Formats: sequence, C-alpha cells, structure tokens
Amino acid sequence: MKNVQWLSSSEVREKLNISLRQLYYWELKGIVAPRAITMGSREFKRYSMTDFSTLQRVKALLDEGFTLESAAKQVQTSVE
Repeated sequence: MKNVQWLSSSEVREKLNISLRQLYYWELKGIVAPRAITMGSREFKRYSMTDFSTLQRVKALLDEGFTLESAAKQVQTSVE
C-alpha cells in the first residue's frame, strides 16, 4: 500500500498563506474534496499532496489576477 502524506487544514492554510475560511470556500466550490478522517467522536479533514498541489496552482493563478472560477477551470483542464 502506498505511503500517502496527509495535511491538515491548518497545515495547508499555513503553507499557502490563506485563511481557513478561504480554504473551506474553495472546497465548497469543488476545487478539492478532502478526505474526512474520524478520530474518536470527531471528524477531521485531511488533504492529499495532490489536493495541495491543486490548491497551490489555484493560489498562484489568483495571485496573478485570475478569478477563482477561471483559475479553477485552468487547473482542471491542465489535469485532464
């Protein structure tokens, strides 16, 4: 089985220098779909390195002046 590295929401937020609200909004818009991991009675979101790479590309395009919609489309078409 592959050894997959998972990142927490806080780790992703810190690495991308964005707010948790912004990260969750991008998730709501369907840019990424983090995995839900249950620990005890709590559920935590975990992002794969593929998710992180996607978010990193979207952030770079936003920094260049793209809208969220156009950045997400561009990243999606580069994956296909």
